Amino acid sequence: VLVSGAGEKSLRLLIGREGEALWHFPRPGTSLWDVAAADALLSAIGGKLTDRLGQRIDYSETRAGNDNVTGIVAASSVALHDACIRAYHLIEPPSSMP
Repeated sequence: VLVSGAGEKSLRLLIGREGEALWHFPRPGTSLWDVAAADALLSAIGGKLTDRLGQRIDYSETRAGNDNVTGIVAASSVALHDACIRAYHLIEPPSSMP
């Protein structure tokens, strides 16, 4: 399902009304503050949100440094998230990513 906005994508993962289970945005462009609430809520329901490298996001960045430069992978289950990260690593090994 094609939707815009980090908030809408996050809600769709949490509710899953149309079977949404994965949100991948493998490039820069999402502010860390756009995904902070989704990160907490997904964790609470057994999901996971990280950068494209599979690293947890550091929300202690200053306002000036809050752009996500490696992309977002969010899923309603840890298993689905981890499978997506493994697929990214097959396509582009972590050592070659920014």
